[in-house]
Amino acid sequence: MPLRQPRARTPGSSGNDVSLTLSGFTACPISPLRAYSARVTIGGDRMQLLEVFFQPPMAVARLGGSDTPLESFRWREDPSLHGAGKTVLEPATTLEIQLDGTPRPYLPSGIRFRDQGLIRPVAPFFELWARVKDGGNGKEHVQPLSLPLLQQLGASLDALSFTLEVANLKAARRCGDPACGYVARVTVPATDHRRHALLARSPQQAGTQPLVTSDRPIPLGHFQVLRPVPALELGVDLGVVRVRFTPAKGEVYGPPAATAAPSPDLQRIHTLVKPENRILNPAAAWCAYDANDARYDNPQPSDTYDGADALESERSWGVVDDTCDGTLRASVVVRGVRFEAFGRVFAGPPDFAPDRRPFVSLADDLADRDVVEPAPYEAKVSEAEISDLFQRAFETVSLLNLDAQRQRGLSENAANGLTDDVPGYPHADGRSMTAQDVPYADKTRDLLTQPTPQNPVPYAEVASDVHEPLADIEVLMDFLRDYADRVHLLIRPPYALFRELADDPDQTPRTRRDPRRTRDGVHDMRMPPFMRDSDASPLSLTRRQYAQLMDLVDRLKAGMPAGVVADVMRAARPAAPNTPAREHVHRVLSRRRQKPEQP
Repeated sequence: MPLRQPRARTPGSSGNDVSLTLSGFTACPISPLRAYSARVTIGGDRMQLLEVFFQPPMAVARLGGSDTPLESFRWREDPSLHGAGKTVLEPATTLEIQLDGTPRPYLPSGIRFRDQGLIRPVAPFFELWARVKDGGNGKEHVQPLSLPLLQQLGASLDALSFTLEVANLKAARRCGDPACGYVARVTVPATDHRRHALLARSPQQAGTQPLVTSDRPIPLGHFQVLRPVPALELGVDLGVVRVRFTPAKGEVYGPPAATAAPSPDLQRIHTLVKPENRILNPAAAWCAYDANDARYDNPQPSDTYDGADALESERSWGVVDDTCDGTLRASVVVRGVRFEAFGRVFAGPPDFAPDRRPFVSLADDLADRDVVEPAPYEAKVSEAEISDLFQRAFETVSLLNLDAQRQRGLSENAANGLTDDVPGYPHADGRSMTAQDVPYADKTRDLLTQPTPQNPVPYAEVASDVHEPLADIEVLMDFLRDYADRVHLLIRPPYALFRELADDPDQTPRTRRDPRRTRDGVHDMRMPPFMRDSDASPLSLTRRQYAQLMDLVDRLKAGMPAGVVADVMRAARPAAPNTPAREHVHRVLSRRRQKPEQP
């Protein structure tokens, strides 16, 4: 699992994704995050198979109406004189699947995102890898499962099969009714190289009505096992066992009554579902769902379904889409022993800013969920990672209408009655991010500027002006050293772990947010300002990012020698229990520090 590294060494988004950071397959390091797999040693003096696993263990697909998948590319810094170190896209070796299922590698001259107005989907590949032991010298190593390796193991493609199950269970989750979910499942032997459609239907449940009936399924994409061939082209081993998931086209489906409705703000009439997609069962529970009904245990945010903002009623319009999550399984039988590998795939909407990187990546989030603490302090590594974080923050700001975000956040505060002042916190009403919000607001800047025809979004302009110079590592280090106290003040803390929560919420340190403390869920100008997390609460850096940033800030401010602050922080930090996932992430970080990934 490649974790986020400084931009010069970070691969970028790709139509042939094979890493958590959506990197092209040619840049994917051999560092799999292994799910459960069989661990059996077989074979005498011959090559012994120990386990199989997917590389990558998970991937993100993106919907698109075009029949041609997006080509591969990497992120890199703009090398031009006036590029100012910004992220640009660089084409990377791409696999095209021929009619007989064989892969053909080529290097695109450019990246095309649309075909006659239709978005190209991101369709990730999965490679099957193996950990093997040499029967002669007893050494273990990992390598792709290829035709020659299968022969060494005394097996062939006949020994392999794949099962992909994808589903959309969002409506089922809200209704508490499994019959409102829809699932597609295919099992394909490795000798079958056709494309297989993933047609989803709702399960039959006694006493309920299925949302998606068997005679009118929802397409969730395609699955295909590539035909391996003994060849090496453009540095790509074409004999490796690969599969590909191609997501759906980005369609919306609904019951016959889902024809048209007004937008909640402008009251403009919009078509909900095109006629040919009005195929859902109107008697299903999803078509009568209402988040205000006490029968339902609603997830947060509670208003993220079509119909939630309708003026006359908050009843669901019964609309769903063709996004999905899925599990991938490989079964390999070698000399009478079955081995299994598991992976995951997620299909979401297109990325309309692929050259702008989020400041919290999927790898960042996964590391944070396992409570991965920062590595022991190393000046160059720490400075490079924090510099990369601020570069990504600038890229995020370049897409953000801070004026609109601020207005929405303040409106939500007012609607929830959360605008009262609390000592030690910034304002949460109209004074937020103005000269009245000192010391949080920068009093040297005119943050009271009203929108004008020439500058309709003054807050967005200020945010861009502030973050652009901080994308330069030398300017950033000077800023962190000179304004260390201000950085501590401005950065919104992450939520505390359970073990860090005091019995009395008011006693939980302010360097951690406490979900029981109402004010910690209020939107204000702390960084990142007025941005929302997945549950609509104020967004923050991950725990690991926050701890690493504050560690560096304290070192720069005090001029301490390497190791002092980190030792103090570790001594005061409760020990976290070890887990296999944490051990793996630590190994990945260790390898990265020893030998950084090259572009």
